[in-house]
Amino acid sequence: MFFVLLLFISIEANAQHVADTTMVQLQKYSVTCIYYKSLQQQSGLYNGSEYVPYTHLLKEGHPYFDTSVLTPGRVYYNRMVYPDVPMLFDIIKDEIIIQHYNKVFLVQLIHNAIDSFYMQGHYFLHLGRDSVAEGNIQEGFYDRVYDGEIKLFVKRNKFIRESIPDMQVERTAYQKDRYFLFKDNRYHNIYTESSVLKLLKDKRAALKQGLRNSKIKFRKNREYAMKVMAAQYDALNR
Repeated sequence: MFFVLLLFISIEANAQHVADTTMVQLQKYSVTCIYYKSLQQQSGLYNGSEYVPYTHLLKEGHPYFDTSVLTPGRVYYNRMVYPDVPMLFDIIKDEIIIQHYNKVFLVQLIHNAIDSFYMQGHYFLHLGRDSVAEGNIQEGFYDRVYDGEIKLFVKRNKFIRESIPDMQVERTAYQKDRYFLFKDNRYHNIYTESSVLKLLKDKRAALKQGLRNSKIKFRKNREYAMKVMAAQYDALNR
């Protein structure tokens, strides 16, 4: 009975500690947001160039990742973290777009000053500019969709396709992503199931069986299948 009482007290104390820690974190986050909003035009966030939208030039689609509506995100810019920033990610130009503090026009952030950003539940890292390992990929922003001993990155890309029906140029945006698996300190370009299995060949049979057991069709759900394979590979190597 005494042991149960001690356990109950311990659980209650731990729960209170977690609640207190969470409250402190929320208070710090709130103060940070208020601070950056108070800076307005003096904030280092607004030192990019004006961005001119070109969505009207497209008959179908838009140049942005996921949505053409400004969405709150977080950006690590010029060695500072800016939370709750309404932004767009132009994946045709590989540029981050924010609204100027006066809300009159849009600002294109300085590409090389962005280390990472978070939006729409996705975490993007600026790769291909620092280490020897990153020399295997083109410089730009990569969506880290799996983060384990091995890592899976996606280069979100859109392109403009032109056609001339009825003697008039029509432009549409279409998306084609590229996938990279970071293993053995190198970024490996992957796309097909066989290319993933070739790279993870020491666990090839188990990974194939894992997809079958999960009833995952690689071609129909490519990105999800890659994430599952990467996670299973890490689990098998623990």
